[in-house]
Amino acid sequence: MHIRISKSLRTRLAFAALLASPVILYAGFGSDEFDESTTTSEDDTLDWPEVSFPASEQRGSGFQSGEQFTYRAQWGIFRKAGKIKVSTDQLADETGDTPLFSVKLDTRSDGLIRRIYPLTLISNTTLDAENWRIIRDEVDEKVRSKTSRTLALFDYEENIVDYSDEEDPERNKTRQIPYDVALDYASFILQMRGWEMNIGERYSSCVSTRGKFYFVEMQAMEVETIKTEFGKIDCIRVEPVQVYPESKTLREGGKMAVWYTADDDRVPVRFDVKTSVGTASIRLEDFTLAQPENLAQR
Repeated sequence: MHIRISKSLRTRLAFAALLASPVILYAGFGSDEFDESTTTSEDDTLDWPEVSFPASEQRGSGFQSGEQFTYRAQWGIFRKAGKIKVSTDQLADETGDTPLFSVKLDTRSDGLIRRIYPLTLISNTTLDAENWRIIRDEVDEKVRSKTSRTLALFDYEENIVDYSDEEDPERNKTRQIPYDVALDYASFILQMRGWEMNIGERYSSCVSTRGKFYFVEMQAMEVETIKTEFGKIDCIRVEPVQVYPESKTLREGGKMAVWYTADDDRVPVRFDVKTSVGTASIRLEDFTLAQPENLAQR
């Protein structure tokens, strides 16, 4: 049986999904359409692929201190659904044992969406800047009047992560770390900037969100000219070609893509995730690089 859905109904469905999906603003949080972690009950007996990862020098080459990227989130007719700011900084290590690096994510709903669905989410991630892996991830989230705070602490000597949720202690969990190169979503996107991105080349990483882990293999698919806030730019489209276990954000088969400028800066200018009710898209609006050059000057 073929059922036709009116345009107005599709719009209402998309609107309802958007209101229920903070993941349009921050991958990994939100409705069941995207949420990787409505529960932290991931099976610790998963048969993780045996893979090798790039050396730490390459894993760290995509990170530069003092950079900032500002994005606009959109979904269908809602072109100003949210704002996302990603900023980086070198941290002083009080013990002097390990150099540290900070990746901060500030996410807020915007425009009409904020009036109906006020969301603020701030993630402070600390990376080991020698081995380029996450060691601490603290997330403060407020949706309307509801607040939450979660903390994930990574111990690579014991090979475990302790995940705690102040508002919902039943979600607290200690689990095994499958690979000693784990990153959060934002750091994962930044890390790939250090990849050469030759077409057809693949890059392996491990992404962690709310105490869960995903092995992901990304591939540079092709060079495309896309419209951006800075004009038409040649970009390299990168997509996941292998993800384990199945992820609702890192979607294979052309359902998720990241576009990086096809130059030495490898600026991430766009991030798309296709869903059953439309494409969630995050577009770069402004940025500051460690170097003075920027897209607007080209």
